[in-house]
Amino acid sequence: MKVTQNQLQDLLELAAVDHLITRTKSEVEALGKNPKYLELQASLRSTSADFIAANNAIDGLKLELERLEADVKLVDKRIAKDEAALRTTSVVKDAQGLQQEMRTLERRKQELEDQELGLMESLDQAQAALAAVMSTRTETEAELKTVIAGLEQEQLRLVSGLQLAQNDRKQLAERIDADLLKTYTEKAKRGAAIGRLINSECGACRMSISATNLAAIIKTPSDELAYCPECAAILVR
Repeated sequence: MKVTQNQLQDLLELAAVDHLITRTKSEVEALGKNPKYLELQASLRSTSADFIAANNAIDGLKLELERLEADVKLVDKRIAKDEAALRTTSVVKDAQGLQQEMRTLERRKQELEDQELGLMESLDQAQAALAAVMSTRTETEAELKTVIAGLEQEQLRLVSGLQLAQNDRKQLAERIDADLLKTYTEKAKRGAAIGRLINSECGACRMSISATNLAAIIKTPSDELAYCPECAAILVR
């Protein structure tokens, strides 16, 4: 295949643009894997789980507190009923039985009220824990919003650069011989497609070329393609 030095220079420039496009696409993809972004997302999921757990704990304590309050009311009604019966009875044995039952009910009421106090303390602690979770969540959301804004701005910059590079590539590709472009494209699928010959080193694979192979490359006419014997990339002499 006949080739001019200008075509080879265009091909080198095309390879540089392709490298830029590949690198930019990788950078755009990497934005979604930003360590700080992933860390904050994980923290937000964790606080969501903590938020649900704290709410469930509060709901459970409130239900238990309501049950105890209902039990206290029942005991109070029973005590009031016994007091009324005690005022009307004239039978000593019945009076003694009522008094004994009232003492038992008072002890039960005290136990229930002690449990209520314990539950109210637990409820205060659970509500404080919920407030802490909500505070942490608010801070995390604010920080995540800032990080996302920064990533979006960086993405816009990268995408803008990518569009410019793709336009440059289109213009370069249009002025390169179709057969030469096809050869380059096929080689690019396997790795570096072109590189300068620097002394005895291939600029594509960075491998040193043996003296025998180098001599053969040098003898290749300047208007014909020469290839690296190691990586098969096009060599620009």
